Amino acid sequence: MFFVVTGNGQNGVVAVTCDSPATASEKAHQLDIDGVTDILITDADGLQHVPAEFDRLYVAELP
Repeated sequence: MFFVVTGNGQNGVVAVTCDSPATASEKAHQLDIDGVTDILITDADGLQHVPAEFDRLYVAELP
C-alpha cells in the first residue's frame, strides 16, 4: 500500500510518496513545519484526507 502526501510549497506543488501510514503522517507533519500549506494525504483508494483525519483513520489504529 502506498500514500501520497501533497501540499503547496513556496516553489509550487510538493508531492511525496510514502510506503506506510506512519511515514506519510511523519512527512505531512514535517511539511507543515516547513511551511507547506493545504496538505493532503491520498490513500491507495484515491481518497484524500487532511493530516488529522488521516492520523485518526490510519495511524491511531496501528498496534
